[in-house]
Amino acid sequence: MIPTYGGVLSAIKKALWELVEGQERNTAQLERIGAAMEQRWGSEEESGKEENGDDAEGSKDGPGESQEERTLLSASC
Repeated sequence: MIPTYGGVLSAIKKALWELVEGQERNTAQLERIGAAMEQRWGSEEESGKEENGDDAEGSKDGPGESQEERTLLSASC
């Protein structure tokens, strides 16, 4: 009976370890995605301000949604 409990505990330990490793990989991937998005949108925002002279309040999109926000919202529907 003791070997059965040892086998069960070993299987649980292995499953938990795989979950932790998977979560660490997912977290690292999300951090990379976030950095890439920040870099892309940050550079697009800066280039848009320089080219168009628009600021966040007085842009041609108005005070509501920006073009990027409308695109994201329509894509998520």
